[in-house]
Amino acid sequence: MIFKYIMRRWRAKAGYREFFKIALPLIISTGAWAFQNFIDSFFLAWRSHDSYAAAFPAGLLNSSIVFIFQGTIAYIDVFVAQYNGKKEYKSIGPSVWQAIHFAALSSVVIFSFTLFSSSIFNFIGHSKDIIQEEIKYFNILCYGSFFYLGSYALSGFYAGREKTKTVLLVNLIGIFVNIILDYLLIFGRFGFTALGIEGAALSTIIGFAIVFIVFLILFSQKKNDSKFNARQLKPNFKFLKRFIRFGLPSGVHIFLDMSVFTFFSLIVGTLGKLELSATNIVMNIYNLAYMPLVGCGITTSIMIGNYLGRNKASMAQKSVITAAQIVFTFILFTFLMFLFVPNLLIKPFARGAEALIIEQIRPTIIILFRFIAAFSLFESLSIIFSSAIKGAGDTKFVMKLLIILFMTASIAMYIATKRFGLYGCWSVLVIYGIILNVSCYMRYESGKWKKMHIIEMKVEG
Repeated sequence: MIFKYIMRRWRAKAGYREFFKIALPLIISTGAWAFQNFIDSFFLAWRSHDSYAAAFPAGLLNSSIVFIFQGTIAYIDVFVAQYNGKKEYKSIGPSVWQAIHFAALSSVVIFSFTLFSSSIFNFIGHSKDIIQEEIKYFNILCYGSFFYLGSYALSGFYAGREKTKTVLLVNLIGIFVNIILDYLLIFGRFGFTALGIEGAALSTIIGFAIVFIVFLILFSQKKNDSKFNARQLKPNFKFLKRFIRFGLPSGVHIFLDMSVFTFFSLIVGTLGKLELSATNIVMNIYNLAYMPLVGCGITTSIMIGNYLGRNKASMAQKSVITAAQIVFTFILFTFLMFLFVPNLLIKPFARGAEALIIEQIRPTIIILFRFIAAFSLFESLSIIFSSAIKGAGDTKFVMKLLIILFMTASIAMYIATKRFGLYGCWSVLVIYGIILNVSCYMRYESGKWKKMHIIEMKVEG
């Protein structure tokens, strides 16, 4: 019975096969940033406890700043999807260029944060040795932010048209380059200078620079120009205004969601190195499970965009059901991993400079896995429901929701940490995930998103 249902859903429109065709490459490509940060942390854990302890909060702070722009730029996927669904192909190339222009402007803003990085990390109050490492890592990631944002804009040309294999292959090149350079630059192998945490950051930026260059070459091909106006790079301020109108609330949503994790990590760091290390390990592992969910969320938005572009709201709704079923199955597996095999997940970190620290904090890490297991069940489905309504254009609701939840959760985390310590702060994170999921689901169930479009539509007779 179950097998027949699965096969029927596999073959159906807006079913499992269609979802996986788009999602699998996106899962890997959207996870590239998290995976490269994970690889950085993985190698740094072998080299220096201070570098390892610094990489996660500094990388998370950088991500929180970058993701408000990345979330805005990523909304180009939805524009491309709706143009593609409506068969307005000539509008696709110029719209992608507007996202690239926005990426260039965004990188200037991100660069400016390096002027204040010393003050930011000193204000947070970590130990002096860790602060110095945090500043180095954070600054270099900020310097190279354009390559990450620009590559994200270009990937939308393929992702929005459901041509996600190209996105996958190009991002795999960047990941491979990053892994090789991490080994060479962190440890100083084969004649390279050992740069430690600076080498980790440089490896990540160089990897994304190569991804951007490859995407740009592919996008600018003559065949793409003739069909999609891929070389029409002139700024279009009317489109930019519309793009920002719908995309910025989506970016603010991602920024605030990431900011909750950033504040959470920074406030835990005030408890001490051991508490920070335990939290870093659990969150680094969770990020590997979280980023595939982001890929599934983007897939949901793309499928909804394409179906709404064709005026097929019922098929858009079926794609959400498909996404929710797949994501829940995936997160159930990770839930069981977090609960029953935590030592297997910890093992890669338990060597080199971090090995002795791991043994001290192993019991704490195992308890924290129980918290993250509970959190993951709710956070995963909230990604699908929020992506569903954002794919239709209902981005302002999600932004307003996250503003309220971020402010409330930040205050609650601060109070809980001061009164109840590490586990009090983690409890607030779980409650945050529950409220976010329920709120997004209720908005989705209201059905308002079915009548929304981000491009002008003609009603079919």
